[in-house]
Amino acid sequence: MHVNRLHSIVLLMLLLFLCLVSPTKQGQAQEISAYVSLDQLVQDMLNQVDPDRIYTYTGDISGAWEVTIAGQPYTISTRHALSGEPVEKAAQYLFEFYENLGLQVEYQPFSFQGQTLSNVVAQKEGSVFPERVFLITSHYDDVPVDGPAPGADDNASGTVGVMIAAEILSKYDFGCTLRFVNFGAEEYGMIGSQEYAYQAYCDEEDIQGVLNLDMIAWNSPGSATGMELHSLSSIQGSDEIATTFQNVVTDYSLDLIPALADPITTQSDHSSFWKYNYPAILVSEDWTDRNPNYHSINDDLESLEDLNYYTSMVKASIGTLAHMGCLVEAGWGQISGQVVDAKTKIPLPGATLQLHNPEWGYTWTTQSDENGSYQFSAPSGPHILSADDIGYAHQEVDAFFLQNQTQVKDFEIEAAEEITLFIPLFANTKKPPPEGCQ
Repeated sequence: MHVNRLHSIVLLMLLLFLCLVSPTKQGQAQEISAYVSLDQLVQDMLNQVDPDRIYTYTGDISGAWEVTIAGQPYTISTRHALSGEPVEKAAQYLFEFYENLGLQVEYQPFSFQGQTLSNVVAQKEGSVFPERVFLITSHYDDVPVDGPAPGADDNASGTVGVMIAAEILSKYDFGCTLRFVNFGAEEYGMIGSQEYAYQAYCDEEDIQGVLNLDMIAWNSPGSATGMELHSLSSIQGSDEIATTFQNVVTDYSLDLIPALADPITTQSDHSSFWKYNYPAILVSEDWTDRNPNYHSINDDLESLEDLNYYTSMVKASIGTLAHMGCLVEAGWGQISGQVVDAKTKIPLPGATLQLHNPEWGYTWTTQSDENGSYQFSAPSGPHILSADDIGYAHQEVDAFFLQNQTQVKDFEIEAAEEITLFIPLFANTKKPPPEGCQ
């Protein structure tokens, strides 16, 4: 064997080994950037937050009037977790709301004290990184146990924040998956969110961040517009979400005074995610300005006198999720072309084309068809496009995708001087579920 030939094979084997131990991880965690600047698209989202709609949805959930559920009138007089039909109707109201938005929606049932309760989970799948998930959440159950339980602040308010977020953000293109989740039985120890977070952990879901809204509507009339962010610094990403929220308030000129809480509380659904090392924060009103109607029959719609404060809390939450969730701002473009032999001009079917976005970090792969043709659709912006085939030299070019435009890029690739050595790759084996999962 010639020395040059041996050198080529050894080099190729090394490259193949590196590919095996260092694959492209399209699902690896994306760092949450706490930097926020005024974005006109996000500003347009916030401009759609309507105080009248917030008022109406809060009255719907808190039993201020009849709503339509399954085509029939119904008044949700209580959402207590063990109330039977009323809490089931509340969950159905939320399910139908998300369904009418065209979102994927499902119940996640769980057992509690001999009854079957449900989380309501709606989803807008990401167009670039569907495996990366951002959540905005609330609990929809309430107290007291007996009699009417309107729960307008605790926690119709957080639930309405999630609903408005779904209503507005579902109109836009997000690269990452957004989930809008309402948990049951929070008042009994975060039962619904514990079930959800446990299942997400066991399914090895790539949850990138959780924004939990719990009591976001109370502010004493004429008082300072303070509010609290509860973040666990030991969990990477949590502080970044809190800082993003603060920056959204500043950059979009919202009338709030957000403060990092000290001490932090674990008495809401965000803490269920901390247990599994998922980044999460609680967004809540200022507890030094305590709602005197807390956990009473007087926590009703008319007790929420500062609707401007409530509206600002919803806006800040939506703006934060918009800046977290991989917003695709400039639309998508297309690129297509043909791969041929540089010398003979014969089309090369089965050639490998790769498209890499250096800013977002994704790499997409396709093969040319029987005519040597290929096509990619991708978010607008700069990419690196390459073509390879067995026995041919790698070729790479810059490609800038433009919104709603199709560009043509043909490749003429040259035959390699050396025949490459083929080493079969072993199939990856599925990892066992995390410890403690069934």
